[in-house]
Amino acid sequence: MNAVFRGENITYRVNNKTILDSASFEIEKGKVYALVGCNGSGKTTLMKILSGIILDFEGELYFYDKKVDKTSFDELFKNGFYKKVGYMFQETELQLFNLTVFDEIAFGPRQFMNDESKIQKRVLEVAKFLGIDNLLESDILTLSGGEKKRVALASILANNPEVLILDEPTNDLDPRSIRFFARILKQLKDVGKTLIVSTHHFDLLFRLADYTILLSPDHRILKIGTTKEILEDKNLLIEAEVIDEEFEV
Repeated sequence: MNAVFRGENITYRVNNKTILDSASFEIEKGKVYALVGCNGSGKTTLMKILSGIILDFEGELYFYDKKVDKTSFDELFKNGFYKKVGYMFQETELQLFNLTVFDEIAFGPRQFMNDESKIQKRVLEVAKFLGIDNLLESDILTLSGGEKKRVALASILANNPEVLILDEPTNDLDPRSIRFFARILKQLKDVGKTLIVSTHHFDLLFRLADYTILLSPDHRILKIGTTKEILEDKNLLIEAEVIDEEFEV
């Protein structure tokens, strides 16, 4: 297996409270992984560990066989970790900090490119891909929730990352916007991007995810398997508290 990420017994605690407990996994290059679990199971924590936001965890994490921890991260950063790995926050407001849509999308490329004409070209390409090229001069604060999510995704895609880590990208969206995001994620999958997506939309999982990582209410990984086998195991989903007895998958 060509593992992008490999975790061994990763545990994270805050004030002696366990938030993630002994998580071991491998993330294969070019595949789509869904993170599924009830609220508080550790999905966001695991995603922040993978994206380099949380580094004070126990256990071992590797990115293409390079160890990820407080000691090694400066070197990973210099070698373009944040160009290779993009993270989209569940709370979009935490991610958007520029005044205009253009400047938000251009922020990443400006860290790695000096040619403003090439930056403008890249911004326009990504904006057209996400259907927001008509919003480039708009003030971020005037956008709808769905538009902000598109801008947040565009700001990640502008760096052309190999890995996208998306925390509930379809949360609070209407059905039309969910379908739009599903099409975008499918296109990213088709060009070989590695996607790690947390979601509670089961129809999106069936259409998109190759594998599902199922987390328990006590912050453990219950099972990693194909999405089909996990979503067909009703007892396992009940144990994870993502469905109840009356739910039909």
